[in-house]
Amino acid sequence: MSFSGMIDNLYQQWKPADEASAQTLRNLWFDSEHYIVAAADQSTDSTEHFVVAGCELAAGEPWVEERAVAIHVRLDPDKRTCHVRKAHTLTFGWAGHWLVRRGADPDALARYRPLPPDPYNWGGDGYDPKAEGLISASHYWYARPGDARTRTIEDRIRRSGDRYEILTRQMAYSEYATEEEREAHFVLLLDNHPRAAERRYVVQLETVHRLRAAYTLDEGAFRTEKQAQEWIDRIDPRRLAPLPATDPATGLPTAPRSTAPAAAPAAFQPPSTPRRFTR
Repeated sequence: MSFSGMIDNLYQQWKPADEASAQTLRNLWFDSEHYIVAAADQSTDSTEHFVVAGCELAAGEPWVEERAVAIHVRLDPDKRTCHVRKAHTLTFGWAGHWLVRRGADPDALARYRPLPPDPYNWGGDGYDPKAEGLISASHYWYARPGDARTRTIEDRIRRSGDRYEILTRQMAYSEYATEEEREAHFVLLLDNHPRAAERRYVVQLETVHRLRAAYTLDEGAFRTEKQAQEWIDRIDPRRLAPLPATDPATGLPTAPRSTAPAAAPAAFQPPSTPRRFTR
């Protein structure tokens, strides 16, 4: 069943469990055609549904922050009621984090749905969406992770629980700054991991690449919030400054490379037995 079909079925056939569910369901029903599902999961008995989607209504304006949407539906078949909640987030990874904390399987949310053969419904012979990429770099809902590092960082985000606190999130630069080839958003985090004590302030920069229809994640950790903010303030789409490296899997600062000291020359050892000299 399509997302629009699922929402229409809920709206027509199920009673909202509370006022918040009623309001959320109404909003989803009115705008259901604007949600493009990127990944989804459901419980084995199909009473819980978890959806990561992009929202077309969030595109095209430089000040838009929340490009991704997390939707959680819980059904009570006995009462024929539905509990519906949604959260707007900056990225698919953080939408997945919200859903995993509500019971979704992080592995299921890592399996992104492939793009349809004609995502813009242009039709016609010879249309090749892989050659065209995205019409606009702001069309986040059609982008997918562009490399293994991005997938590894996203997987950590989904599973991170209460490790991170989001301090700031917003657009880093729009496609208008890069001749419509790419745009980027950043998230500034406080890392509560015990081993991150020396570099708690983490910047995640997610860049959408129009021609590739993909996004990539870069990440770096700083000792102070001021240092992290200074890096953010200097973001230049023409040439980004390097980020203090973190390990993609752990999110912790990478260990500095150490050169093993040269072995000291062996100390002189006298012979174990006196030498005898002969004439």
